[in-house]
Amino acid sequence: MLPVLFEPIKLPDPRRPATLPSLPEWAARLQGAVRLELQMTKDGKSFENGEVLVLPEEMIPSEDQRRAMMEHRDSLRSFLADTPANSVTAETRVATAVSKLLTVLAGERKSDLVEEARSEVYLDVLEDVPCWAVESAVKAWFRHDAGTDERGKSHDYKWAPDPGTLRKIALKEVYAIGARIGSMQRILDARKFIDCSKQLEAGKAALRGLSTAMKSGDMDTARALTFDDAVKLGTEPPVIISAPSNEEAKINTPAQPTQEAAE
Repeated sequence: MLPVLFEPIKLPDPRRPATLPSLPEWAARLQGAVRLELQMTKDGKSFENGEVLVLPEEMIPSEDQRRAMMEHRDSLRSFLADTPANSVTAETRVATAVSKLLTVLAGERKSDLVEEARSEVYLDVLEDVPCWAVESAVKAWFRHDAGTDERGKSHDYKWAPDPGTLRKIALKEVYAIGARIGSMQRILDARKFIDCSKQLEAGKAALRGLSTAMKSGDMDTARALTFDDAVKLGTEPPVIISAPSNEEAKINTPAQPTQEAAE
């Protein structure tokens, strides 16, 4: 099989970060191949406490591939960090987007003090949401294309969404980036898969052997078992004691005294 050409991982358009370009073939293959498996510890003396991420040996990323995935991950993280809490520019963009909503869909005009308080509440609720996601949410609201509410009903687009609703709509925009970051990190965290099936079978046999020794009632012997002894005991075929046949039962059953002999 010919090697897959190394292609860079494209970043999304900064104007639409939530629309991610497809991964190049090599990255897509890695994304599909990474999996969770039970593995031995690095010293080979025991198993890890839980399953770990692994890749087949022939699919371990090269240095160039690792560098490309780390740069892609970090670039996407910078999109998520573009929030009002981290940037004055982002705060201004969110304030502008909210102002459009409240101006166009304000309903009855309130006093300047009330309008200012409303704007502050929106900014407080959206302070950790990327500014581009808020802008996308506002655009979707104006287009009557913001999905449904928590009850599965269509939104009432005649009015501006409350701060919490706008936040939920905006956060939907960041899911794709979060998922892509997670997939890149899974590949980067994966280690070479090592077949531990023999060790797993030995461990299961040792448990069977220990169980057999304990069932025998000799607890001192059970406590003194080494791992190898327990494996050996657990791999021995079970002793099957069959029920005696009718003929054998007759032979082994002592004759009953007759009525005459008893008298």
